[in-house]
Amino acid sequence: MILVTGGTGFVGREVVRELLALGYTVRLLARDPKKAVRLGRWPSVEIVAGDALKPDTLPAAVAGVDAVIHLIGIIAETARVSFEQAHVEATHNVLAAAKQAGVTRWIQMSAAGTRPHAVSRYHITKWEAEELVRRSGLDWTIFRPSLIYGYDERDRFLNLLRLAVAGPALPLLDDGLARVQPVSVRDVARSFALAVASNASLGRVFDLVGPEPLSWREMILKVARARGRDVIYEDFPILPFLRAFLWLAIAFLPVAVIVGLWLGRLSLPGAEIVVLAEVGLILVVNRWRQLIVFNVPAGQVLLLALGWDAIMPRAFRFGEQLKMAVEDNVGDPRPAAETLGYAPESFESGLNRLFVTKR
Repeated sequence: MILVTGGTGFVGREVVRELLALGYTVRLLARDPKKAVRLGRWPSVEIVAGDALKPDTLPAAVAGVDAVIHLIGIIAETARVSFEQAHVEATHNVLAAAKQAGVTRWIQMSAAGTRPHAVSRYHITKWEAEELVRRSGLDWTIFRPSLIYGYDERDRFLNLLRLAVAGPALPLLDDGLARVQPVSVRDVARSFALAVASNASLGRVFDLVGPEPLSWREMILKVARARGRDVIYEDFPILPFLRAFLWLAIAFLPVAVIVGLWLGRLSLPGAEIVVLAEVGLILVVNRWRQLIVFNVPAGQVLLLALGWDAIMPRAFRFGEQLKMAVEDNVGDPRPAAETLGYAPESFESGLNRLFVTKR
């Protein structure tokens, strides 16, 4: 019996699928069992109501369990849950319950970029959770994925990028030069499932990353091209301002014509000329379909974010996400490949699967 915490989430559902494919029986810890009803209909899946932040609900979840796959985590804080609660407190509580029940195997979801003196509290709390696992006395394995993408509506990452490249312009912090290694959710889930029976993975930390680093700018270009968009890059956003000015002119000219005719400042022939000019502007803007990607200095944006975060409720803060967006989120896939046969697909293959096959 394998207990999966966070099993109803984006990664968790894929982990459950991979475990079932290997013949395991799975138990899911579900804070809201209603969200897990569909998974509970799968063969060899049991749902147990419980909350990792409420220790008294955990003994039933860990009873009779051979291993725990701990996936609970958040990328942004909410009004109810902080990074410290989701990463540190939840890990502490489930670890304590597992040890009390005699569980010996533990597999932890961490994140690429996790380190003791990280810039963001996200990575700092992930490190603190890792330390709890390392000191637990259990047979542990820790995985650190980079940005995880999937193939359906539950994939927030690629679907957010798809929406971003559909617009007229897109800002990139510090030229978008920070590097990431996007990885398929299936590759991540398969590694978690295979690690359960892998003695070679005990006491080790593995990066689960794509085969090669990509800058944010390169990644945006690949997504835009997969969506059939041409891209123009500007270090200073002249073209976005020009495009905005043209749309403003298109919106303002009809009002100017009506007011001019009403006040007698504009003749009928003059009004006809203005209308023709507006038609010309509309034709120009409609043919200007390229996505304009432009640079935004991260330092100024981070200062604004710090001010915003100081006055806003926790659920509306975004400074931590900006801190992570301007630093590299990369790793080395070779240890996982050598130990677990990890063979991640390329980002281009993932895009083809998500976008091209759905056209």
